[in-house]
Amino acid sequence: MTDTSIQADETRLSILRSMPPGRRLAMATGWSSSLRSMIRGSLKKQFATATEAERMRMLAERCLGAELAAKAFAGHTTHG
Repeated sequence: MTDTSIQADETRLSILRSMPPGRRLAMATGWSSSLRSMIRGSLKKQFATATEAERMRMLAERCLGAELAAKAFAGHTTHG
């Protein structure tokens, strides 16, 4: 399900494809940063009593998946 018409989506993709690679990369980086910020805010509300380290681990699990997050946090404790 989408709220965008096929024509609008094709136009958007055409515009993106016509942009220089550096501009597309900058946009993607901005979108990724915005998404992580929204996830962090959601985690802070949902897990208000969790420590910052615990929420960072949760963020990693959502962005990287549980297996990769476990590898990234191997040897790190998330409890005070």
